[in-house]
Amino acid sequence: MSGKGSRKQKLIRAPSDLVSKLSREAASQGKTLYSYVTEIFEQATRAYEMKRSLKEILDTFEVLDVPKEAGTVYTPRDILDYLIQKTYGENGEELQQMWYHAGKWYGIYLREKFEQPFETFLRLLQEGRWDLNEVNINKSSERIDLKCVSTFISQERALLLQNFIEGAVYSLGYKTKEKNCFKGIIRLALSKM
Repeated sequence: MSGKGSRKQKLIRAPSDLVSKLSREAASQGKTLYSYVTEIFEQATRAYEMKRSLKEILDTFEVLDVPKEAGTVYTPRDILDYLIQKTYGENGEELQQMWYHAGKWYGIYLREKFEQPFETFLRLLQEGRWDLNEVNINKSSERIDLKCVSTFISQERALLLQNFIEGAVYSLGYKTKEKNCFKGIIRLALSKM
């Protein structure tokens, strides 16, 4: 006989409070504790085969889920660039202000949702969908140097993203000491307020 039914079983010790939580969750999903725990182990094995830990995957998911919860809509790059190009010439300053205020709201949202909102925002920049090839962060006791590099974003989009970042970090208790923005490169020096 082959298949899942013929698997050998092994006893594994676990804290009773954890087993109780797992039992409740299994029951709420209409599963047996055995099938629920087996599914968890299978997914853990899958994560390790991907050279990731479950914690890393769940932390990444939590950060990547924030934009959806915050009402972010993903737009194809070429359409976004077209819209920015069409409106930036006449309304560049207004667009920058809009992105700054959107960033401020985002920072407040992160502050309310996460225990470490600034670190979460930095992870969101690194792992999010901003078309950034790299995000470098250097921290010292007096300041944080943030560099974002992209081979995709235009000068206008870089300026808008810079304003978004400045708004977010302001809501998270940081002020901008220095800033430079070029096509595809954003550099910010931040200090605690």
